[in-house]
Amino acid sequence: MGGKAFLSILPNATFPRLSPTVYASLKSSLLPRLTPLFQYVDVPREAPEKQDHGDVDFIVACPHTSASSGHEEIKRALGASASIPSGQPDGGGTHNFALHLTDLIPPQPTEDAEPVETSEIYIQVDVNIRNDAQDWENVMFFHAYGDLGMLIGRLAANVGLHLGELGLKMSSQALVPTYSPTFVLSSSLLDILSFFGLSMEGWKSGFETQQEAFEWLASSRFYVPGQLTDPVSRAKSRSTRGMYQAFFLWDNARGNATVESNSLLQGVQETTDKEAVRESVKQEALIFFGKREEHDGLVQANERRLRLKVIWNGRKVGEWTGGNGRLTGRVMAHMRQTVGEE
Repeated sequence: MGGKAFLSILPNATFPRLSPTVYASLKSSLLPRLTPLFQYVDVPREAPEKQDHGDVDFIVACPHTSASSGHEEIKRALGASASIPSGQPDGGGTHNFALHLTDLIPPQPTEDAEPVETSEIYIQVDVNIRNDAQDWENVMFFHAYGDLGMLIGRLAANVGLHLGELGLKMSSQALVPTYSPTFVLSSSLLDILSFFGLSMEGWKSGFETQQEAFEWLASSRFYVPGQLTDPVSRAKSRSTRGMYQAFFLWDNARGNATVESNSLLQGVQETTDKEAVRESVKQEALIFFGKREEHDGLVQANERRLRLKVIWNGRKVGEWTGGNGRLTGRVMAHMRQTVGEE
């Protein structure tokens, strides 16, 4: 956020952009201040080719003691001058802290006649407290390498799936109205990447350039050049995300080049039934993640409930018994208690 969170609290403060060297120094000096408080502490891998940084973001989870994860404890450990709690009732989420830069990096002597005023120069440190180790791992993954996590999400959406910090999900209208249409497939990153045909080892090796990250994403079996889209509803909020926009330019160029070199492929792309493809991918995912039996069981339970509502409702019971509304209600309540909802 680069200090934006503290505009009202510290109106005279300056939050300068951090060079990669200063950022690395701050990260290494602050991390040991948090490790006594949490079992899991780290900073997501930086975006390739990033020139500077607005703040330092730590992702943490699993406090060593129940008292070590409080906002004030983190503030003391960091040596922050000002702070803003996350606002979540359970204390989780992102907490913002403002630290004097000179408390972390002593000012260097200069040849200027007048010393530079540094008392109002701060850096912002965000500490995102996650629920558990799995949650921490997922957030570390999706916040790594700049906008790469968002781009993987777009790849998933293109084949009818939803991928985010909570794992991989699919929408199944066959579960409605008894259950939510959202069905969880997996929270295991290794399994999810394997399903998409993406290498975890390649991800861990890192990316020196944006193009290397784009090529890794394009190695997915679900990637088709020029076929990914950005939702219009989110276009404005993502217009300033440089890496995200750069990918779509790169992808469109690949798509145009592929179509120009292969007219047959162009015809296939134009006639492919996207909904059929998405349904096929969902069915494959249910099998791959071992969720077919669970999903089908819920579908069957939903169908039974729908059939029951057709034959077992106040109007039907009233017709059978010839009773009024109160009698009908008592009969239905007795039957539910005796034989259950199903």
